[in-house]
Amino acid sequence: MSRVQSRLADEAIERLAQLHSGRAGAAERLDFLRWRGQSADHEQAAREAEALWGALPETRHAQRYRQRARRPRRVLAMAAAACVAAIALTLSLPQPLAGLFADYATATGERRMLELPDGSRVWLNSGSALSVDFSPQQRRLRLQGGEALFEVAKDAARPFIVEAKGGEVRAVGTRFDVDSRGPQVRVDVSEGVVQVNNAGSAPVRLSAGERLSYRDSAAPDPVQPLDLSSASAWQRGKLIFNQRPLAEVLDELERYVPGRIVLTDGALRQHKVSGVFDLQDPGALLKTLERLQPVRVTHLPWLVLIRPVPKA
Repeated sequence: MSRVQSRLADEAIERLAQLHSGRAGAAERLDFLRWRGQSADHEQAAREAEALWGALPETRHAQRYRQRARRPRRVLAMAAAACVAAIALTLSLPQPLAGLFADYATATGERRMLELPDGSRVWLNSGSALSVDFSPQQRRLRLQGGEALFEVAKDAARPFIVEAKGGEVRAVGTRFDVDSRGPQVRVDVSEGVVQVNNAGSAPVRLSAGERLSYRDSAAPDPVQPLDLSSASAWQRGKLIFNQRPLAEVLDELERYVPGRIVLTDGALRQHKVSGVFDLQDPGALLKTLERLQPVRVTHLPWLVLIRPVPKA
């Protein structure tokens, strides 16, 4: 893609976002038609922008809604505003509505440290939700979404149990991380020993420097070694990547910034990324990526596009 084509692509996306903002009228739509008619390159950029916009789930829903019901402009604008508000609320929660039913929750980009009644400490990562239920017999917690790092105070009489997606992690005095964001739950042990119990599978014992992943009612994956130098770096305010695929890096970065991050060129998904990102300034995360990698970052409302740097 040349620099001219890249510039036109950015402009087409920005114009299309304005048209779908709920504030555009006949003059703006006519202006877009005139713009795309200037040349074949303008038309191509407009078509690509429309294809990208239509690929977004909430956009497809809105398009079907407009096709089924031709409402007055004022009603459509009110509906669009309500959709934006709903999307904003959903993106701010660790999982849809999970934070409403938890004892503790963090919003996008927020990290929080909790002191528990027994002296244990918990660090909640961005977009996470946790419930706590202590009794004289046991210390039970439920990670309802997101990721948490646990530093457990020793109490042999009361096991420390963390529930996540049908499984349990049991510890007495140790330090471990539970990440339940995706379809699997990942358990990382940095100190001590834990036991992972998942329905239908034999318990698995993990020691410091080991990692295990499991999913609902399935045998867990084989135990993997854990890089202790980068494990739970988020708790220290850093993200450390060593030859990680760009697609995985973007998935990780997305949890710390509002909205969605979309990689427009599939050829870049496996591009390897190494670097240290500072979580103290979430707004600088993508700037760091742009500085380290041959990509261009385009910001739109609730959407960030990652595109290859145009060839000279």
